[in-house]
Amino acid sequence: MDSPATEQHPRAADPTPGHAATTTDTLAYPISPDYVKSWTPVRALCELIANALDEDKAASVAWTDGVLTISDNGPGIAEEGLVLGHSTKDHSQIGQFGEGKKLACLVLARSDEVGEVRCETVGYGFTPHVERRRLLNGLVPSRSQQGAEMLVYRLHRNNRTTGTVFTIACTEQLAAQAISRFRALAEPDYQPPQTPGACILDGEPGRIWIGGVLVTRMPGLLVSYDLPLDSKGLQNRDRTVIEAGALRDSVQTILAVSEDPGVVDRFARHVLDGGKLREPEQFFCHMSGRSPRAKAAWRAWGRAHLPERSFFTISGNEEAKLDLIDKGYTEVTAAGLPHHLLFALMDRLGVELARTRQVHHYERTSGKTTWVADKSLTADERAVLTGARQLICRAIGPFAIDRIRVYSKSETSPCSDGFYSPVTGDIAIHRSILTQRPRTLHVLLHEAAHRVAHRGGGRWLPIPDYTDRTRGFETMLCDFGALLLGYLADGTALPELAVDPSPAPAPRQRRTAAADDPAVPAVRRELAHLLNDQLPQALTAGRFTSEKDMVASTGVHLDYWHTLTRPKTIGYRQQRGGRAWDYDKVALLAEAAGLHPPVVWLGYHLCEGPLHHRPREQWGQSDGPWTKKMREATLRACAELQAIGGAYAEHVPALRALAEGRTPAPLGDDGWHAPARALLALERSRLGLDAVPAPSRPPGPGQTPQTDPAFLSR
Repeated sequence: MDSPATEQHPRAADPTPGHAATTTDTLAYPISPDYVKSWTPVRALCELIANALDEDKAASVAWTDGVLTISDNGPGIAEEGLVLGHSTKDHSQIGQFGEGKKLACLVLARSDEVGEVRCETVGYGFTPHVERRRLLNGLVPSRSQQGAEMLVYRLHRNNRTTGTVFTIACTEQLAAQAISRFRALAEPDYQPPQTPGACILDGEPGRIWIGGVLVTRMPGLLVSYDLPLDSKGLQNRDRTVIEAGALRDSVQTILAVSEDPGVVDRFARHVLDGGKLREPEQFFCHMSGRSPRAKAAWRAWGRAHLPERSFFTISGNEEAKLDLIDKGYTEVTAAGLPHHLLFALMDRLGVELARTRQVHHYERTSGKTTWVADKSLTADERAVLTGARQLICRAIGPFAIDRIRVYSKSETSPCSDGFYSPVTGDIAIHRSILTQRPRTLHVLLHEAAHRVAHRGGGRWLPIPDYTDRTRGFETMLCDFGALLLGYLADGTALPELAVDPSPAPAPRQRRTAAADDPAVPAVRRELAHLLNDQLPQALTAGRFTSEKDMVASTGVHLDYWHTLTRPKTIGYRQQRGGRAWDYDKVALLAEAAGLHPPVVWLGYHLCEGPLHHRPREQWGQSDGPWTKKMREATLRACAELQAIGGAYAEHVPALRALAEGRTPAPLGDDGWHAPARALLALERSRLGLDAVPAPSRPPGPGQTPQTDPAFLSR
């Protein structure tokens, strides 16, 4: 018995002129005409065109007199090609499922926009129709009693020996829409792109092709994309949608390796003008390591179109941004990008973050300052500079200014009248400023505020935000202003300096040693001098060849010794080293130097008691016992002092009272450092070293005993 989907019909004349009469058969597909509802006639025509191009790259597609003709010189449609789902196509062809021609015929046969559809292929031809059929002569029950509608091919014989021709009666507009979806028909030399695909700059953006066949449109994209034929598996079953994640990955890969200057220019200009990118085109983070030439193309664009002195910024870089603008740099922005894409973009363009650019600026311009020798200054310039320096040191404290250098030109700070170097602690001033005393005072007071905020001294602790346009720096300037207004309101004269830090006639040109820095608390300075004075005896007693040899014998890092002998101000913090906190390591160094360990540890750390292990914002605001670690270390030192006995043990009660919070330890007053200073004096006496000279006069306003300059007379 014949298949229920196939029926024999009487012979009919061959529809092809000149052909012999053949038997006409029908082939019924049990497919509802409602299947693939989303397909339009244009989509169906595209399937037929794609089949022709798969068989013959030179296939012809043309519309004339109301008929669209699609012809190829392929081998024709074999009998197996009529079976739904059968396909012999490979990755180099457009088709893949073995359904396109059948579904296209179904859609065209049911459409009111299309007239007769006819196919002529090798040996036979057919016309598709939608017909009602009853199976087994009506023995199969039917709800409508009229049978089910399905796709039917009416087949006939012909004498063709090669190729396939489809003719479809349709409007020119319908045909044009279908033809426009194939790049191969509009571009005679078109070749499908190789992996990963190609960017298309011409025409409407947002079109997505696969192997030159338009699959979808995505509004909002900057360019169009042609994916390679091996990407056809990214489509859904009816080839109307590409899975979003797969499309994103494909587009990002294409863009990440693109060296096309046109692509680089379009994306660079768009994002630098503040434009946003849809997710598939957010590719900047995917460029790393993919294509050195693609990265080089972006760098070349940046060099050609961006200012040489440029930077970008994010939150937290405001101060660096303003500093760079002052130095003639230009900010590059991409307001439409989130931070992770902004960083990736700027890396491709070779634009540095403001803070990084600022560091590199100072590294590059370091040493590119034209300094003016002291002997080259005129007598008037020297007098203005010396007088201004003395006035500020009298008002603020001797720690406010150390070495001043005069310059005539500087790439480090080309737009400024002066600058402060945090590395050296020096203050620089432009020579042109020395012609006017008010401007000289203005610059020196401004830079002194940077220096004191950075290094601390007197009543002030070091702060991290000591640069221009920061809250910390503004607070420091306000403190200076309040201090000076206090002098005016009280009608009192500025205190005299105990030791003139600027010997006439030239400004100070030698930096103060760390052990003599008036910003460092007196107890730390005295410890540093004790260690340095005892060093020769320690080297002799231990038969060490050098200071480094002595430290190496303890197994302690040299930084610990440098911290003790080159002390920092109270509150100074650095990321690595510089604290000498570990009690046992300090004890090893003290023993190597012939000193009592608790005396050395207290000499350096007692002044940090109320600060240690507390947040910076709580410094000077917390009364009561010191933190657990500080208290335990101090009590350990007390126990060792008790074991030493004698005059050393007499200071234990005072030390315990400090650690337990029973004795106040206010910042800006070093009176409570007395137990540690007394212990250092006992050590000097025990070792037979010269006594430390006492201050010759009380410290002036704005100073404390810990910053008294009399200590500099040693």
